[in-house]
Amino acid sequence: MSTRVESLRMADDPPRYFGYSNRNAHHLPRERFEELQLTALQQRFADLRDRLPVLAATAREQRIDHIDTLDQGADLLFPDSVYKSYPASLLERCRFDHLTKWLSRLTTTDLSGAEVSRCDGIDSWLQALEDATGLQVVNSSGTSGTMTFLPRTRDGYRIVSDIFGMTSREFNGIETLPDLRREPWHGFYLGFRGGRSHAGRAAQWVIDNFSGSRDYFHPLYDIDMSSDVMFTAARLRRAESRGEIDRLEVSPGLKARQAQFEAIQRNTAQALDRIFEKLLSLKGERVYIGGMSAAVAELARRGLELGYRDTFGPTCIVQCGGGSKGGKLPEGWEESVLEFTGARRIGQYYGMTEVTMITSKCDEGHYHIPPWVVPYVLDPETGRLAPREGRQTGRAAFFDLVPQNYWGGVATGDEVTVEWTPCRCGRTTVHAHGDIRRFSERTGAEDKITCAAADDAHAAAIDFLANAH
Repeated sequence: MSTRVESLRMADDPPRYFGYSNRNAHHLPRERFEELQLTALQQRFADLRDRLPVLAATAREQRIDHIDTLDQGADLLFPDSVYKSYPASLLERCRFDHLTKWLSRLTTTDLSGAEVSRCDGIDSWLQALEDATGLQVVNSSGTSGTMTFLPRTRDGYRIVSDIFGMTSREFNGIETLPDLRREPWHGFYLGFRGGRSHAGRAAQWVIDNFSGSRDYFHPLYDIDMSSDVMFTAARLRRAESRGEIDRLEVSPGLKARQAQFEAIQRNTAQALDRIFEKLLSLKGERVYIGGMSAAVAELARRGLELGYRDTFGPTCIVQCGGGSKGGKLPEGWEESVLEFTGARRIGQYYGMTEVTMITSKCDEGHYHIPPWVVPYVLDPETGRLAPREGRQTGRAAFFDLVPQNYWGGVATGDEVTVEWTPCRCGRTTVHAHGDIRRFSERTGAEDKITCAAADDAHAAAIDFLANAH
């Protein structure tokens, strides 16, 4: 089989190519996966250059007609701000016709048939796009009240879900796809039951890979995370920081949902108590627990206080991330979680909305970048590419080879230390040290709703909307 065919098999569907085995993905010889990466990158550029206006303009500016090396991919990286490069007023004024035109410049998917004139909010706009095109646009909460919108396809999210499953199952040494019809797991997801954000969609990944159906799925909040509410949360934080909370206006579409918000407010007040009670009722069952580290640590604290230890045994899978909402996690929280659940280890993961990557720490405490993602380290001041060798510290950037309908190269706001030297864990893939942080943490300049704080921000916005007059 030719290198070109092989490279596209890997890039088009990495889980299938690696037999749904995370171990296979991270033990391919480096020379081989870098050869596949370069060929796939060349093909993505050839396929998309003339079909994406933003990419065409970048290529002209950089005077790039074709790609000869992986290093050249760094010259074609987009800043992560490109996916929120619309005027914020368009969201506030519900101008979804203009937003659709803006988004159409970032994807090869034809959005012209989407009827968006009657949309009264972000939720209805994204649903209209999906109904008309199948595009499952993902949003994230951003800074200064501006949201990121990434035009991922339905199949693209199926691949993300499969990658999530590969990464999660590895901790129990499960290398084959389980039969969820015969042996479903009880999936506890310490977040919302769904939604269009990355965190909201993660709920479906738990169902796909562990629960098999909603009968065995137990979310912390039995409601979807609303994109409209998250946008309100970002605006609310901005208004509070400026002392302008009394001037914050609520759209007619959100005002019409006030009774719904009041019901949600009542339903979520004792959410952690309810999920804790359900968790204890399943002692000895096959259980997956996923969510923010702080929530997992709190459940473990409660369980240990009541004398629960080794509650689910070594088959239990615990996966968490997102930090602690700006504070510090309790001393020894990891040991407490393992003692309470009986799990053999905790999968602490790293990923982001813009990249088809969910990676957990190896035994050495490193995050390994999968072969379908090309890592770069940039100078935070100049943007200059650091050598792709040895140990390098700077701004994290990635080229995601999976997307076929938008450009996968993006520079992030994360500060990382990346090593191209082999890791002692035995994996062949490039790895990042575990102490990843946002550059904004140095100055505190960025007022961002982080993953860890997203649930609280959503709840605060619900409270505001439920009491808006």
